[in-house]
Amino acid sequence: MIWKIGFFEIEKDWEKELYIQKLKEILKEKIEDTKLYFYKEPLNEINAKQFRDLNIIIIHAESRINSTVVENLANTKLIITRTTGTDHIDIPSCEKSGILVANCPVYASITVAEHTVALMFALARKLRIAIDKSKILDFSKDGLMGVDLLGKTVGIIGTGRIGSEIARIAYGIGMKVLATDISPSAELIEKYKVKYVDLETLLKESNVIIVMVPYYSQTHHLINKENIKLVKDEAIFINTARGPIVDTEALIWALKNNKLQGGIAMDVFEGERVLLELQNMLINKTFTAEEYEKALKTLNLLNYPNVIFTPHVAYYTKEAMERIIDWVVENVSRFLVCQALPMQYKFYF
Repeated sequence: MIWKIGFFEIEKDWEKELYIQKLKEILKEKIEDTKLYFYKEPLNEINAKQFRDLNIIIIHAESRINSTVVENLANTKLIITRTTGTDHIDIPSCEKSGILVANCPVYASITVAEHTVALMFALARKLRIAIDKSKILDFSKDGLMGVDLLGKTVGIIGTGRIGSEIARIAYGIGMKVLATDISPSAELIEKYKVKYVDLETLLKESNVIIVMVPYYSQTHHLINKENIKLVKDEAIFINTARGPIVDTEALIWALKNNKLQGGIAMDVFEGERVLLELQNMLINKTFTAEEYEKALKTLNLLNYPNVIFTPHVAYYTKEAMERIIDWVVENVSRFLVCQALPMQYKFYF
């Protein structure tokens, strides 16, 4: 049998070449039993029919594997997502159709944590405002007084792999660490003096609030117009987890009511797919009216000088990308040899 393997959202030649190189190295003569296909576009219900012959599919976050897509993937046995989160995949539909799903749970824990902390420093020292001022040759200090982070309290919502790394770094720079999680970590309590509290207490007492929980129905709008009222006026707010965990309207309300004056930084946001595609096309039939509406609300945040957006790149470093490729290649190799995934992984951060 010739295994047809499709890689989606592959935009860089080096990435394609590295996949080919590593697959040849690990599969050796078995590489002759495969055909590799690389596509720049994401996989979705509009184009799914043309890929029905693929046996193994490798995707990223912009692909949308819903029940309609699954119905069209008649020959697919394995889907690998090059992400930690799986909210873009209808897992029950895949299971019903006998399609195995694998994610990449550990490739970017430190990477995302470092990006998150970088955003914290950027807000604390008013870097966006400073850069904007320098571009118009305004080198005054007006609006640029920052704050020290030493001795401040950071509240981490979710202490899985990434949240734990953030706690480690924050403790190392002399911050007090609050956290909320359904499974408190005894190791974090012992090593980094993390104090576990409920969400309301964390929002009230934290100088810096960091969202780091996975997205599923129970965490949709976990931060909303009701509990955002609890935050300190001068607090910093950062979301590098998933956009829909935070209600954009709640953030707009907070800024209008002089809350979160320390600033907001987001690597993920509601309406993200629309905004990330703006440079490619204005209208995309896979986007819903709700997504367009959320994107417009998110754009309102950019009117505020103390708001920083990064385009879902917290995971995007040379080392992390190499780890993803290694993980994908290992899973493909083991699947082809054993017809089964090597392990079962929990989907969490």
